[in-house]
Amino acid sequence: MASAFEWAAKNLIKELSRNGELIPVDSLKSSTHFSPYCLVRKKTRSSLFWRSKYVCLNLTLKDILDPSSPEPEVTQLGPFHFNDEVDGQVSAGVEVTAVVQGKISGQISKSNRTVLEVKILTVSPTTWDCLQKERKLKKPEPSIFQQLRKQGENLYVVTEAVKTQKETIVKRSRNREGFGKITIPVASCVQGEGKGHFNTVKTVTVPEGSILAFQVAKMIIRDHWSVLLLPDGNQKSFPPYSQTALEICSSSGLIVIRKKGILKHSDDESSDEDISPPSCKYFQGDATPGFEQLQAEVEKEQHPLTKQDRKLQQFLLQALLVILQSEQDLLDLEDTLEQSLYTGVPTQKVEGMKGNILRKLQDQSGQLVEETARPFLYLLGALNALSDVQHQLLIQLLEKKEEILSQEIDLVKEILKDNFNQTKERPFSLPSELLSFVQGQDENLTLTHDLLEECGLWLSGDELQITWNPSALQSLCALYGSLVMLQSLTKAC
Repeated sequence: MASAFEWAAKNLIKELSRNGELIPVDSLKSSTHFSPYCLVRKKTRSSLFWRSKYVCLNLTLKDILDPSSPEPEVTQLGPFHFNDEVDGQVSAGVEVTAVVQGKISGQISKSNRTVLEVKILTVSPTTWDCLQKERKLKKPEPSIFQQLRKQGENLYVVTEAVKTQKETIVKRSRNREGFGKITIPVASCVQGEGKGHFNTVKTVTVPEGSILAFQVAKMIIRDHWSVLLLPDGNQKSFPPYSQTALEICSSSGLIVIRKKGILKHSDDESSDEDISPPSCKYFQGDATPGFEQLQAEVEKEQHPLTKQDRKLQQFLLQALLVILQSEQDLLDLEDTLEQSLYTGVPTQKVEGMKGNILRKLQDQSGQLVEETARPFLYLLGALNALSDVQHQLLIQLLEKKEEILSQEIDLVKEILKDNFNQTKERPFSLPSELLSFVQGQDENLTLTHDLLEECGLWLSGDELQITWNPSALQSLCALYGSLVMLQSLTKAC
């Protein structure tokens, strides 16, 4: 199951933000960083195909404007009461889970419960107009502005936030039970015939004052400053750092727009994100995203990993088997690596496996070796877009033969190729040749079933059919990216 906090945030914004303006906060750790007037940037290594993540700059509008007066008030809307309870069962001929393995007949019971009281904090257009007329930029400017300008990135300000008014507990549970052959690895690999039962419960306490979702607007920094309340991808936050030549090349029907020193996405707001080398945006035909673009992006990131020293590849794979067991360690490692790559400042001393990984990615002076660190950061981003259940499934998958990993990649690839731009639910039959590796292999079917289910796709038991769910696209893209990148490391073993 996905993070209980993230699940609650995503379900809340379905009710408050039908057009997708609000961005869910992805972890409880980040829930204090996105209040109105906070300044943020986008992560430099986020994929085009799973949601971009915003990074708090530890600055607010007050920190960059004269005079140094209190931040203006925000308008409060609400309170809004949100009560979400789900309690249902699904019967199936084949019952599988990340921890209970085997072929059984039985039921899945899922129960989710969230009771939230929230307010929406927003800054009115009139307030922005007054601020822009009355408040000037401080001098000298913060050093982070120089870094953003040099990287060709944009600066954003939080204009709206959804804030909890009371402490609440979010609970998610999944119960599986049935009759038949069942294996429970965590119970000393007990095997037997009879009734099987497995229950997973996740609870998280969300403190009062936590930010569950937010909205941003791009800031324009020139001699004066302004906020673009309406999206405009043609404007950048900072003037060009230097004149750059535009190079357009074509390969296999794909067009790559490349600027000297900086590779950029297109200027449409839906993907308005500047990416430092070597990532870029691909276009094909009318620029509608497709699986070919995802495949090209992942292969571009995968290639540097295949060129690394064999011992380093082996170390990174074994280290990931450890890090994948802790969702927080995986998030912290990504944040630390991304920050060091972005600023060029060597990481502070980090203990444990996270520290071991960082040291392996550094040269003798303590600087990160970008040829290795950047693709590894891309892999961490893909993994962090998956659920912790999928992390455990990947551990099991990596401990199997590399052939199984290749077959899982082919399976996910086929699903994406046929459904990438499907916007409605529809039944989809999987080619039998792609499922030969799970036929009669309960453990392989278990892994495949649960990996897809965690993305939001249900693989029916004996018919091996899928009902396509458009909301599963981002998770499925992240799963594909994770599998391909991990395969690069497994080949060294």
